[in-house]
Amino acid sequence: MKHSLLFSALLTLVFSVSAQTSNKGKIFNMQGPGAASWDLLEHKALFITSKADHKDLVNITDSIDLPVFKKTFKSYNSSHFLKVDKTLPKLSYESLESAFNAGKYTSSIDEVKVGDVYIAKIRESKSFAWIKITHIEDDGKSKATGGNNNDYIEFEYTVFSNIDTHGTFNEGLELFKKGNFIGAYDKFKAAAVADPNGYEAYYYMGLCKMELGDYPAAITNFDKAIDIKPKYTAAFSKRGMSKSKEGFRDEAIADFTTAIKYDSSYAEAYQNRAHELFLLSRYEESITDYSKVIALQPDNFQAYFGRGQSKAEFGKHVEAIADYNKAIVLYPNFTYAYFYRGFSKSYLDNFSDAIKDFNKAIQLDPNDHPAYFNRAYCKREEGDYEGAIKDYNKCISLKPQYEEAYFQKANTLYMMGDKTAAIKEYDEIVKKFPNESAAYANRGFFNMNIKKDKEAMDDFNKAITLNENNPEAYRYRAVLKSEIKDKEGACADLAKAVALGDQESIVLQKDICKK
Repeated sequence: MKHSLLFSALLTLVFSVSAQTSNKGKIFNMQGPGAASWDLLEHKALFITSKADHKDLVNITDSIDLPVFKKTFKSYNSSHFLKVDKTLPKLSYESLESAFNAGKYTSSIDEVKVGDVYIAKIRESKSFAWIKITHIEDDGKSKATGGNNNDYIEFEYTVFSNIDTHGTFNEGLELFKKGNFIGAYDKFKAAAVADPNGYEAYYYMGLCKMELGDYPAAITNFDKAIDIKPKYTAAFSKRGMSKSKEGFRDEAIADFTTAIKYDSSYAEAYQNRAHELFLLSRYEESITDYSKVIALQPDNFQAYFGRGQSKAEFGKHVEAIADYNKAIVLYPNFTYAYFYRGFSKSYLDNFSDAIKDFNKAIQLDPNDHPAYFNRAYCKREEGDYEGAIKDYNKCISLKPQYEEAYFQKANTLYMMGDKTAAIKEYDEIVKKFPNESAAYANRGFFNMNIKKDKEAMDDFNKAITLNENNPEAYRYRAVLKSEIKDKEGACADLAKAVALGDQESIVLQKDICKK
């Protein structure tokens, strides 16, 4: 089965050199065909699959709101907004910065009206925007009553950037935009030397190191940024991501929690904390955090997917399927959502529908070996043994070291009634993986089932010799010893398996050893 992927992307900042040019933009109802998000630095509309870190303005009309068009916008990144009077004495970087810092800013704006004016602090850049709402289109209808979900908010805006004082920093931003992270790092480092209190320089040095895979150095730079600016939400979040990459899960969670403390609407921190909690098997808490992300970002298909995974691991497969459904509605080509929805359906014994999902996953990614493996299992459960064998063979061709595919192929041959082919397959597995304990344990289990007790015992003994901490080998050998009336030996093996954490052996121990 696939490992969960962490679907949280790094922030990629784009610097606008046309800093004082008037621009126009639109954000549409997110339930319609238009783009619901806008990038204030790139001056372009963004659709659902674009990075959340670039989404400065987002309309959050959800399907449950229709036919009402919510006249709201919010940021999906660290951009913040301040509603102001329609005029300032002089529009400049300095005047916008002063007014913004003197006011009470927020990451979301409700009840937008034509003529409203806002100052936006754009992410972690040295840029502010002067935004004026110029038009709101709202037909007041749902699609069922003749509407088209093409409602939108239109606006004009001008970006003001501090490009004179921080030339080196801005050169770093340009290099960062182009993917030259080494060159960008050198520029940010020079900017930090010139201005030791410039927390943004250390923050971007951290981002560069993240992109380069040097997470300890990234953490060091985020530490410095936080030392200078103790309530630096974005730095806590990115430091948490870096700590996660280094395996420091508890510390990562602590950083995400601090980011949320300083900005309770910072969706990235909730989403990353949810993933960490999932990896720690803290599924209820993970579900709570993913639900918060969905409340903040109703079009975040990755959050629905993550919540679905947490629900599935928690045993709530019906609810998980509902979340996978929503993820697929939002992003119809989301391979992982089809795969995991298929997995949940197979868990519920809905094998025919599971096969359809695995078919789609394979269509989107023909090299997805776990999809072939799981489809093979479903086909076998449906009685399509030939189809299962073909899928196991395909899985093996894509990943020749995937032992479980060999085992299940052998089991399928046995279920087809071809005992000779099954025996041959198990022998081939042992030849292919001569130092793998599981290969002998599985062949032993097969030999035990076909009443070849001596061969089975030899295999279990070999499996334990290769790995004395293989609980299945002890459990299988215990069952065989029980069958040949060696109760004392069976109970000793079960005790060892239980000590190794094997839950199935606890049940067998009660049945075999307590008589």
